[in-house]
Amino acid sequence: MIPEGMQDILPAEVAQLRGIEAAVRARFTAYGYEEVRLPILEFAETFERVEDDTLEAGYRVFGEHGRQLMLRTDLTVGVVRMAESRYRDRPLPLRFSYLASACRPWAPQRSQDGEFVQAGVELLGDDSAAADAEVVTLLCDVLASLGLREHRVVVGTMAFSAALVESFGIGDDDEQALLDALHDRDYPLLETILDNVGVDDEARRALQQTVDVSGAREVLAHARRLSRTASMEQAVGRLETVRDLVAAAGYEHALAFDLGLFQDLAYYTGVVVEVYAPGVGLPIATGGRYDGLGAHFDWDVPGVGVALSVDRLRLALEEAGVALVALAPPLQFVGGLELPEQARELRHAGLAVAALPVSARPAARPVLRHERGRYELEPLEGAPVSGSWRDVLQPLGLR
Repeated sequence: MIPEGMQDILPAEVAQLRGIEAAVRARFTAYGYEEVRLPILEFAETFERVEDDTLEAGYRVFGEHGRQLMLRTDLTVGVVRMAESRYRDRPLPLRFSYLASACRPWAPQRSQDGEFVQAGVELLGDDSAAADAEVVTLLCDVLASLGLREHRVVVGTMAFSAALVESFGIGDDDEQALLDALHDRDYPLLETILDNVGVDDEARRALQQTVDVSGAREVLAHARRLSRTASMEQAVGRLETVRDLVAAAGYEHALAFDLGLFQDLAYYTGVVVEVYAPGVGLPIATGGRYDGLGAHFDWDVPGVGVALSVDRLRLALEEAGVALVALAPPLQFVGGLELPEQARELRHAGLAVAALPVSARPAARPVLRHERGRYELEPLEGAPVSGSWRDVLQPLGLR
């Protein structure tokens, strides 16, 4: 038995994941993102600073001196914490990548995994739409390099709905309650709040259309028509710039836009992105802009990033019929434990060799047996070969 939300990953799947991870790392490196490794344990206060219920609801332990520690629930927070303490005086922007796991209490009703592996990038110190576009472009590039043809990169912005709600002229508490209801897609609560604060019919229609509108290029034109303030116009203009830059990189065909797109984590402030693929019911990648996150660590730098769920990405590729790395079976060398020189020679020639005792009964090919000075090879395909050591080396491609 293992805890809920955790999983054992078997050798064949591990081989596939390693192949995916290598391809993803190569694309991250191509864009100048340098890989970092973060501690699995952080001080609990690191996540508490962000004031997000999801990030604070982690597995906690106490350190040697009684200080409360937490298994990391998020990689972006760790990167910002690290950059503030180690790179504060370096020229901006900074580009970091990571490939690591995080843990949160398993919550299937909220589509929350227990332990999950993320491959992500964070770009710190650039608040431009061009930085947003680079992250989206890199995401599209990764998916294309893996051969995932059918997917949707959905782009939205938290800023548009926030500016729309602000235009209603209601109190701060009511604004936040409306935004929370929008985030949770709790439409009955949304209607109740609108009734209580007396929002007019025109404003209600604009809010409803904001939630409902999604699609390709025409969505942004519609958003222009919905705009009531300069802040809303600015939010749409930023999305248009992102679209144009991603299109110039050759990936507009992968984009869709959704003005009702929200992220679960409270630190997102602007452009947000999610990726969906056929056969996988949950996003295979999420991310966006988080310009206020650094301020929680007394370092007010803007940031934008995206993270792929490596496990969900593997499922998407499998559903799409993309050939994944297969685990080649090792050569089972019966009697190899007693013949370390021959086993070493095979390994040095590039073969994976599982040395077994003479009495072993292997269940599958390929099998190499040694008995009374003679060798017999049962290859994956074809008839067995018997003879001297040199005779059996030839079908293995060795000399």
